[in-house]
Amino acid sequence: MKIQRTISLLIEQDTDLRNTLVEFNHIQRKLSSVCFNSGKPLSALPLHKKCYDSVKETLNSQMTCTAIRLVAGAYSSAKQNKRPAKKPFNFKRKTALFLIGNRGRDASFHRSGKLSIWTVGGRKKLEYTIPEFCKTTFDYAISYDSLNIIETNGKLQGRLCLTIEVPEPVSASPVGVDLNETNAVVAVDKDNNVFFRTGSKTKILNRRTRKTKRRLQKKLASQKAEGKNTSSVVRVLKRLGKKENRRTLDFARVVAKELCNWAADNSVIVFEDLKFKQQNKYDGKKKSTHRKLSAFPHSLIRQCVTNRAELIGIGVEKVSPYNTSQICSKCGLIGNRKRHKFSCPHCNFEEHADINAAVNIRNRFTSLRASGVLSITPEA
Repeated sequence: MKIQRTISLLIEQDTDLRNTLVEFNHIQRKLSSVCFNSGKPLSALPLHKKCYDSVKETLNSQMTCTAIRLVAGAYSSAKQNKRPAKKPFNFKRKTALFLIGNRGRDASFHRSGKLSIWTVGGRKKLEYTIPEFCKTTFDYAISYDSLNIIETNGKLQGRLCLTIEVPEPVSASPVGVDLNETNAVVAVDKDNNVFFRTGSKTKILNRRTRKTKRRLQKKLASQKAEGKNTSSVVRVLKRLGKKENRRTLDFARVVAKELCNWAADNSVIVFEDLKFKQQNKYDGKKKSTHRKLSAFPHSLIRQCVTNRAELIGIGVEKVSPYNTSQICSKCGLIGNRKRHKFSCPHCNFEEHADINAAVNIRNRFTSLRASGVLSITPEA
């Protein structure tokens, strides 16, 4: 099975490469107002026909076409995420996307161990450094697809997208996983062994960070109203936001590694297909519930587990979350859940609520696979 991964690399400083990033960013800004089209964004092909002749300047034709597709893709992604652009995007970050193909195209990795890359000053061979934990992925790559170079803190960092070959998942032993806002991951395998990972420490730290951010946001609003300088407050808000994101991502990756190491080699990890609908207005109790659900990184945990599981040949599936926390895993009837305790009045069964839910998820996948209908709908 072939999968795609992205690794980081550090590229040596070069003036022509920096100028290439500046020119690429200049073309994106130039295209942005045209692509916005008064609130009706253009797709890639109409934008190409309308603007190609006016933007083909110092960049080669391939990179000019890439810039056009990226600008159109940014507006399309915003629309798909139900956050359509209200004004033209301002592409501030200096970045450029270089395509890699059989003939090298915009960039290629030379046999001498250098990066051969096109710049506004001509094609150059530059030194690059790969982090130790990414070298194995780089060495076993079947093909290299693209290289996105970003200027960060005066350094040229690359994001290399590559394709690698991994073993096909056997998916013989199901492992039910219940994701919870307090107990982050609770898993039960076919032998009823339990994996329990709480996220209370990360939850408390993130809650403190969000409270600090709310206080700073009020201070920012008052300073804006008074006409004062707000640069220091904005700088602290950005730092806190990045710190919270790093903490959450680190927690998700650590949990994914522990879960995949705990599961058997022939396992299939089964999640609930959780989807939280976002609404504009909340009142009373719903507001606090929405705040908790929005802070719960269920999607990030699933993505990290999927990425880790693919590398070691473990399958990942999803089932419907319909009543998984309310049904008794022993008799199949509706029981009573009170915080972390589940009790069934029909068969007098008692268990930790999250463990009961994980068993229901595992059993639902097993029954669907036995019937030949792997569906995630409640009707199935």
